[in-house]
Amino acid sequence: MFGAQLSLVVTVLLRLLAPAAAFTDAQRCASLASTNIDNVHSLDAFYLRANESYRVPAVCGKGLGADLLAQTSVNVCVVNVVYNTSLTSATRIEVWLPDSEEWYGRILGSGGAGLTGCVDYDNLRWGPSIHFATFGHDGGHDGTTGAAFAQSDEIIVDYATRALHVAALTSKLLVRAYYGRPHDKAYYNGCSNGGRQGVRNAHDYPDDFDGILAGAPALNLINQLAQGTIANLASHKLSDDDWVLVKKEVLRQCDGLDGLHDEIVTDPDACQFLPEVLLCQGAKRADCLSSEQVEAVRTIHSPLYGNSGELLAPRLDPGAELDDTVLWSIIFGPSFYGFALDWWRYVVYNDSSWEPSPDFGLKEIADADKREAEVYVSSFDPDLSAFCERGGKLLSYHGTRDILIPSGLSLWYYQRVQRALSLPPSAMDDFYRLFLIPGMNHCNLGAAASAWKIGQGGSSAWSNSSDSHALFALVDWVEHGAGPETLRGSTDGAVTRLHCKYPARSVWQPDAQDWTCVESQ
Repeated sequence: MFGAQLSLVVTVLLRLLAPAAAFTDAQRCASLASTNIDNVHSLDAFYLRANESYRVPAVCGKGLGADLLAQTSVNVCVVNVVYNTSLTSATRIEVWLPDSEEWYGRILGSGGAGLTGCVDYDNLRWGPSIHFATFGHDGGHDGTTGAAFAQSDEIIVDYATRALHVAALTSKLLVRAYYGRPHDKAYYNGCSNGGRQGVRNAHDYPDDFDGILAGAPALNLINQLAQGTIANLASHKLSDDDWVLVKKEVLRQCDGLDGLHDEIVTDPDACQFLPEVLLCQGAKRADCLSSEQVEAVRTIHSPLYGNSGELLAPRLDPGAELDDTVLWSIIFGPSFYGFALDWWRYVVYNDSSWEPSPDFGLKEIADADKREAEVYVSSFDPDLSAFCERGGKLLSYHGTRDILIPSGLSLWYYQRVQRALSLPPSAMDDFYRLFLIPGMNHCNLGAAASAWKIGQGGSSAWSNSSDSHALFALVDWVEHGAGPETLRGSTDGAVTRLHCKYPARSVWQPDAQDWTCVESQ
């Protein structure tokens, strides 16, 4: 019953297949509890009216010190499912189904974040409000850390790819049961690890979704965690005052290359940051850095290479250190990089007491690669030919001030796909479009002038503008063949900026007092 090719069989009471008007939405919702799906050992359905809420039945709901209340803004049928993915693993799936007259025939899936196994309730609430039947999943484990990975490799496989796949299949069956007909189109929206899950799904299960919106995808996961770890250890040589010097120098060297001084490094690749200009001549002073500190900054802003000179991970984007959110402390705080700590403890070494050495590097990466061969998670395979050939659309975005996952990683993957499929840019545009968002942090937020709101997901990134809504742009692309050339982002409606489809770059036009897209040479 278990394995890569999962078979789902659904048995539904015949009356569910009657016209929707024959029963109220609440009645049809209650009837879903009688649905039988292979490998599902728990299924619960209940009806929530607009502005009602319920307490989340999971550890993740208690991670902030109090029970999490999941609230809906529209009437929804909530379905909680526990799906056995193997003899030693299971995935919790949650599906929110808007009333029949509010459903436009579309499904929207969502992913997770970091190493956690938490359902994305922001997108669960958002999806039905814009007429999608929406689902989330816990990635195969319930909790806010990666500790569960030590229990079974099957849990890691769920996290890598399988949980999203079975969630998509199960949700499609429930949609058909509830509305009495199959869905028209299926979409996915995720960022960070959720972005990785979306791209990985396009590779492993190209028939699951018609359109995938993947933000800041955590591809090449092992090497990216290692790169963040090396940067974290190097950063411990700098004080807060030293970082102030570095940030100012990054802006001095790199801001303005796009024609406007706005504390945004629009094109990180155009900036070759030289930290040695901060080197003290003589003893360390408050206005300069020691040679050891300069070398630490150079390490942070350098790509990671292997023993044979192969590129393992791109550098931190110049300007990413300007992130002033809690993400700063995750990478550059005094504690060891938590995501990497969990990975090496619970996946690589299965030793909860393991601590990194100051020279963490290629040896630890080699050890992780041995485990990677058994639980493939990195999700860096560029062969998206099956997804391309069946007409799937991949719309990806990445902030250039992302301190957790450098935007260069998305650029690198795009180029790898282009080479693997031997496609010219025009053919890539048929199924894969990438937007680098200047000044955006990791997934959202950003510099004051970054215009990071592009409708990428959830209420926090909502935008009513038709030309700045990434999800709606994806829908138009899938259903009408009109792929987006630009996205106009906003920041609380006060700042707007034109974001360009790669390989074009945005340049400030003083006469027009606006941005324009210029093809890269």
